[in-house]
Amino acid sequence: MGYYIDLSKITLEEFKNKLKNEYLLPSQQFLKENIDEQFSIIQNQNIVNLQQLQQELKTKEKVNAFAKTTSIGVDYLTVLRRTVNSYHPEARKLDQFPCISSETAQKLAKAGIKTTLDLYDRIITPQGRNRLADELGISIEEALLLAKLTDICRLRYVNQTFAYLLVMLGYDTVELIQKADYRILHKKLLELNEEKNIFKGKIGLNDMAFLVNEARNATLHVEY
Repeated sequence: MGYYIDLSKITLEEFKNKLKNEYLLPSQQFLKENIDEQFSIIQNQNIVNLQQLQQELKTKEKVNAFAKTTSIGVDYLTVLRRTVNSYHPEARKLDQFPCISSETAQKLAKAGIKTTLDLYDRIITPQGRNRLADELGISIEEALLLAKLTDICRLRYVNQTFAYLLVMLGYDTVELIQKADYRILHKKLLELNEEKNIFKGKIGLNDMAFLVNEARNATLHVEY
């Protein structure tokens, strides 16, 4: 049970269909152009899953080489690379969560736990959270909060502040976000953020549709 999804289990065909049918960020929209043709060329390079594609596009040098081999544009491959890499979002630093005290962040850091990735295996079960609480001298409630923040931050584009906003609203697990009506979620988030002024970015309706869909594709490993 890993923090990240297993890219080897997402076939290239499945990934193509995701790009076709799911909401994409404005910068990703042009991936849909001639997508069947582009992906047919990629498949002809004996690439069958997302992990293999990630490896082929791992660096700018490899992107340029792949572009020469396939005649697919560098711009297209660069955006494709970023999109693939987004499936393994950067682990979030624990000392940057607005709801985690500096004292707790320091205790975590002393134990070698500085990011959500470091923390994940320690908080996925109630027993693990109890051990962590005892080890660090924090409350069970705080350990549970850490678990919920870590769980939510596995979703793409969810940063520390937005995770905190979701937790405050009661959408504090991936499972609850899976079950959400994105329109209602959007309305409630806007209302709460207007009151609390926590998240500085724009919260769009399409962003919430993306979030709910992202949660529905996520695995449920954290036990509550």
